[in-house]
Amino acid sequence: MPLKSSFCYSVALATVATATLAPVASAATFNFSYTSSLGTITATVDGTLQPDNNTVFVSSISNTTFNGSPAPALPLVGPFFGGLAPEAVLSLDGAGLDFVACNTTNCIDGFGFLPPNAIVGNTTDLFASGSAYGSVNELFVLANYSLTPAGTPTVPEPATVLGLLSVAGVGLLCKGRKLEG
Repeated sequence: MPLKSSFCYSVALATVATATLAPVASAATFNFSYTSSLGTITATVDGTLQPDNNTVFVSSISNTTFNGSPAPALPLVGPFFGGLAPEAVLSLDGAGLDFVACNTTNCIDGFGFLPPNAIVGNTTDLFASGSAYGSVNELFVLANYSLTPAGTPTVPEPATVLGLLSVAGVGLLCKGRKLEG
């Protein structure tokens, strides 16, 4: 096998391996539900499922209901009180939640999950909500929490697109070298 051809196949193999084995996050939509002592909140959550296939960085929440009735829109999401995370975080298994959804920048109404150690003296996960969502501050109950994928990923991540373009580029390079030789 000529050196050019051998090199080309090595580069192609390395590119394919890198593109297929690299963990990537994927944007997706999730169905959310939490039942507090005063009622059940449901919503649609848009976010990015991280490579651990559990953590979701939340970008928006919509279609919120409380006890089956439409509830106020919550256009603002973020970590609870600045929390421990740089992003609003929910997870499929209910671990590591750091999330608040609010109707205004002052968070007059909404709900959220506060992680342990986010504030002094807090050693457990907490759930809190404003009046439109039951107005409660209580311990988080894992059995009352659900976050499930609503469908397939909605948008390919940039790393996925770049990986596919790299594979195509190496393929064209190899084809061009084959025609030269």
